[in-house]
Amino acid sequence: MGLPEVADFARNFAVMVRVQGPDPKGLKMRNQAFHHYNSGRTTLSASGMFFMGSDGDERSSRTVFVLTAASVIEPFLLQQYRDNASQDKARLIPGAQIDILVEDNDDRPDMESLPWLPAELLGIVDIPQSSTAVQSLIEASCGLMENGWEVGWSLASHSRGPQHIIGNSRAQVEHSSFQSQWLMLGTDSSNPSFMGQSVTRIALLAIPLKQSMANLPKLQISVPKRGDILLVMGSPFGILSPVHFFDNISIGSVANTYPSSSFSRSLLMADIRCLPGMEGSPVFDEQAQFVGLLTRPLRQKVSGTEIQLVIPWEAIASSCSGLLQDEPLFPRNGINLNNGSQISSPVEKAMSSICLITTDDGSWASGILLNKKGLVLTNAHLLEPWRFGKTSVNSERNVTKSRTLETFYKSNQNLLPTNYLTNENTLSRHSLNGISQRGIRVRLDFMDPWLWTDARIVYISKGPLDIALLQIEFASDQICPIVMDFSCPSPGSKAYVIGHGLFGPRCDFLPSVCFGVIAKVIEAKGAWKHGSYEPNLQKHFPAMLETTATVHPGSSGGAVVNSDGRMIGLVTSNAKHGGGTVIPHLNFSIPCAALEPVFEFSKDLQDFRILEELDKPNEHLSSVWALMPPLYPKPAPVLPEPSQIPTEDNGKVIKGSRFSKFVAESNNLLKNMAQPGTTSSYSSELMRSKL
Repeated sequence: MGLPEVADFARNFAVMVRVQGPDPKGLKMRNQAFHHYNSGRTTLSASGMFFMGSDGDERSSRTVFVLTAASVIEPFLLQQYRDNASQDKARLIPGAQIDILVEDNDDRPDMESLPWLPAELLGIVDIPQSSTAVQSLIEASCGLMENGWEVGWSLASHSRGPQHIIGNSRAQVEHSSFQSQWLMLGTDSSNPSFMGQSVTRIALLAIPLKQSMANLPKLQISVPKRGDILLVMGSPFGILSPVHFFDNISIGSVANTYPSSSFSRSLLMADIRCLPGMEGSPVFDEQAQFVGLLTRPLRQKVSGTEIQLVIPWEAIASSCSGLLQDEPLFPRNGINLNNGSQISSPVEKAMSSICLITTDDGSWASGILLNKKGLVLTNAHLLEPWRFGKTSVNSERNVTKSRTLETFYKSNQNLLPTNYLTNENTLSRHSLNGISQRGIRVRLDFMDPWLWTDARIVYISKGPLDIALLQIEFASDQICPIVMDFSCPSPGSKAYVIGHGLFGPRCDFLPSVCFGVIAKVIEAKGAWKHGSYEPNLQKHFPAMLETTATVHPGSSGGAVVNSDGRMIGLVTSNAKHGGGTVIPHLNFSIPCAALEPVFEFSKDLQDFRILEELDKPNEHLSSVWALMPPLYPKPAPVLPEPSQIPTEDNGKVIKGSRFSKFVAESNNLLKNMAQPGTTSSYSSELMRSKL
């Protein structure tokens, strides 16, 4: 089934939820990313889904149930229900009303004639399984300033007051910052427990049955895996113009699940680009099977990075089953559970080759298993961050700049490894042991349970490529080495980034998977042949990959794989604007074609001369990874046309200072044009950010 067919199916169940009520002081708007305010009344909107009740139930024969995010309802609850909205049947303040917009086949371009249906609030429901999962995630990643979390959208303003966007004599639409409901109630909004409840709470509504709803298709329930494609049907900024924003589509994938080791999911982390107003949207997989409800994202306070969350259907059903007492809330034969395919996909198989690497300064990154002997490929900036202008890879804590490996080696001769390098000259060049005291550890995620093992440095590149090799102490036939594809990937082809981005070792997550495409392949002159670089201005090889997949700090050393599960690149960095804002969807990876010497070395781990090729200066590679154009030879001087040469009235060429000045100015112009960067300012506005 194609995505257009999935979208058509999802449109049968997607709705928009509109809530409006009296708000003379303009307080209701402070909890939302956007709102509509007119004559003392505030209107909010979110997305939702509807479904029929179970067969044989008297109420379900005339009622349709709607699920949405509770955050759009809570500002209009009576005060006594705001603290414990899920304990009793919550009630709205006088004058508040809820309306539902359902997809209609009729063409209704007029906003005033849209088929809004009145809705009844049946209850506010806490989802304990999902809220506990969010709480655990927040608590595990706390401890550093950059890991503080908030609930809400990054598009919201950071100021407390409303900001005017659109206004007219009849109404105005304003944009205000999201602030947690708990903050308004005087409760600590940074409490992980309260944040977990706030972000996962849902509302159950009821609307009258329409004739067009009688023949809904049956829903199949999906339990997706990491990397599976997701489709969201929602209404971002819906109240601004339902005609324009109702039932918009967003495509993404399952980045991770919680808990990782359990088949029963409490929370899904989705790599989907969503907008305010899409909370409550139904989420489907690529087979049009229902997955769960999208909720508001978690957002890092410092970086503004958003994590889109999906509440799985199993968690919703178990929490809502007793709300209507004897009335079955969910259909018994209208929804069928599908546990998903038990066959491992090629991308899922590649995940077992990704490991987590930590150092004793608190930094972590990803790594790729290259062979069954335990050779791990990662980035050099994890081990030598000072070479790349960083104090630490993903930590704000100050790290004392280490001595160079050569100096450390000379003063620590007793630390020589005996099983890899025997040539003294080679050893002094690669200097393996200088950082062995940093306490490098590797977590093997393919083991059940996970296995931690020590690792030592085998190689750190001194050349233009940001690569390093580690050797773990654990070697087993259970290790599943990555399979490399050395061909040049096609722009537009699918790309999956696998790594431990954003969530560190305390979060107990498997590697996340983010989906995108190859945006561009940048080539350099020359060619690799049997692990050696051959300068050849007539040939080119892939030197850098740009992808649209989401890449966050911690993904360094992860793999870019294609649809066949073959590695096509090593994740290295993403883009950062000159103002400091990270751009996660613009990132850079080293193509496998440029890593051929590493692959050759991994076969027998003996010939370090292969790796020495990577240490040699390479102006073509260096210019690519410096985001600078190469220094091409200066063009030959261009002689002026006869018509451009100054002449006297009688046609004779003017000799002396004026003609010399003309030639000099022409040459200066050519010289300036040949200088790299003279007409571009991108190097000061856009820079690579090591992950």
